[in-house]
Amino acid sequence: LMKGIYYVEAPDGRVIFAIPWRENIMVGTTETPWTDDPAASYPLDSEIDYLLASFRRVFPARGVAKRDVVAAFAGLRVLPGGGGAAFGRSREDVLLTDGGRPPRLLSIYGGKLTTYRATAAKVIAKLAAALPAREPRGDTRELTLSPVD
Repeated sequence: LMKGIYYVEAPDGRVIFAIPWRENIMVGTTETPWTDDPAASYPLDSEIDYLLASFRRVFPARGVAKRDVVAAFAGLRVLPGGGGAAFGRSREDVLLTDGGRPPRLLSIYGGKLTTYRATAAKVIAKLAAALPAREPRGDTRELTLSPVD
């Protein structure tokens, strides 16, 4: 588990990631609608239980229990319009600017963890005229996410 990123399906068809993080494994994500103050978001007990159950299903030998959770955090993602449950809504990214030439504000709706590089490239392309010219420091298209022996 400490040598790569695992992309697995939970029993309900949702995707779960298991990602090495320092000496631990970071497990996520969930799709729980949040209607309260975004700054007050936190992981619900039901989400932690769901992730633990999904992790145990795929990695039963690890024997993971709630007492093994050393930290938990929540983040919010605004999904593009559309009705229905969050799980069934599109994850395609939508980029909107303030209409200025060059744009001074860009909002990102949707997007997926697995396509963050492509989304970041779209963001830079939209904002390029507003940014100072510079030489790229790296090409993430060639960067490996997790080195494997």
